This record gives sequence, structure tokens and C-alpha cells, in this order.
Amino acid sequence: MNEPAEVTMPVRVLSWLGVAAATVIAAAAAAGFWWLAVPRFDVCAAVLPARAGCRIAGRVSTATLWTAVVVVFYVATVVVALARPRGRWWPLAVGIALLIVAALWGYRAVLYQT
Repeated sequence: MNEPAEVTMPVRVLSWLGVAAATVIAAAAAAGFWWLAVPRFDVCAAVLPARAGCRIAGRVSTATLWTAVVVVFYVATVVVALARPRGRWWPLAVGIALLIVAALWGYRAVLYQT
């Protein structure tokens, strides 16, 4: 008889897959924030949102704030992934979902910083 993949796959493997997914999401979010925030151009067109690398005073502080928020969610997700009770997958799924929402919201906040 075929069993579902969740039953046959050990819980530790699922936990480490969750940690790997959270790591990729957090790293991509931080890279995106700082790609937008680090000034690379002196002269930029006066359009909103300003393109990535334009010198905007508030982008660095906003990127710092959202990087800290993503790090807090990342640490919480890793703790939940490694310390969760056996057979409980929903806390890990909620942690990853919150991490994704924070990453997207932070990217938008840094992009539209004026």
C-alpha cells in the first residue's frame, strides 16, 4: 500500500526542509532590500517609485528596519521548525507564510520610500 509522503518522510527531514526554505526566503529578502537601498547613481529621474540604486535618504534606514524584521521572523521560524512537536506541520507553515509576507511588504516599503 502506498502511504502519503508526509508519513514516510521523517519529521527531521521536513524540519530541515522548512529551515532551508526559510533561509532562502530571508536571504532573498535581505538582498532585495539592500539592492534597492544602496546608492549607485548620483542623478535619477524624478519618478515614483525611484529605480533601484537612486540616492534616497530614507531607503537605508527602511532597509535596515525591514532586515531586522525579517531576521526576527527567520529566527522564530527556525526555532519553531526545530522544536515543534511531532506531527505538527502547521506552525512551520505559518512561520514561513509570515516570513514571505514580511519579505514582500518590506520590499514594497523600501521601493516606495520617499
